[in-house]
Amino acid sequence: MLNGVYQNAAAMTGLESWNNSIAQNISQSSTPGYKKAVLSFEGVEAGKVGLKNDFGNILQHATIQTKGVGAVDFSTGSIVTTNADFDFALEGKGFFELRAPDGQLVYTRDGQFKLNDDGELVSKQGFHVMDDTRNTIKLRRGLGEFSAANDGTISQGGAPLAKLSVRDIQHPDQMIRSHGGFVIGPNDAGYNRDIDEPLIRHGALEQSNVSATTEMINLINVSRAFQVNQKVIQQHDEVLGKAIQSLGGH
Repeated sequence: MLNGVYQNAAAMTGLESWNNSIAQNISQSSTPGYKKAVLSFEGVEAGKVGLKNDFGNILQHATIQTKGVGAVDFSTGSIVTTNADFDFALEGKGFFELRAPDGQLVYTRDGQFKLNDDGELVSKQGFHVMDDTRNTIKLRRGLGEFSAANDGTISQGGAPLAKLSVRDIQHPDQMIRSHGGFVIGPNDAGYNRDIDEPLIRHGALEQSNVSATTEMINLINVSRAFQVNQKVIQQHDEVLGKAIQSLGGH
């Protein structure tokens, strides 16, 4: 009986993690380039419990606990034309490369950029957008109109100024979600390389790959599963309480 209670309690913990992933997806569903958080469940051994059989012998039984395993769905979102000067969308693989104020390189599919007060191209978080030599991209006042080619080459007044850094991450599933995008783990430093011929749409944005409708359905399923497990635990408690009362009466 106790084993069943533990399993249901563990299941409720997993459902809570799933609920948090769904809430995160819904809150970020309108963020350009956002990649959906997904959660899968697996059974892991959680120790053993001793049960007495009809002959009075104690038998050890393994208990299984449900464990949620988080991951990221890197499938491409739809691309929408915005005609904004500093909006970029990647078609195919790759990530824009940014540099945070602390020097950390950050990788994102969110190409909604802007100019800071110094005329530098930055993300909405204020991270510098890198060129293909990992330097900042700075526009010069009075040098003419800004434009960008499909390979990421940025020009001003018709003269090439820089080329956007687009990196191919060999193992994106090993990246760590961070503020403003993803970072490469400490053991994966050599897993990214520059894409020589990226395909970039200027004046467009890749949308989130989250389906708000699907996430709402998942939220309903989680709520129902949580209620079922909660009811099972309550029933176990009631049975245990009756057993204690019965034994106490003898």
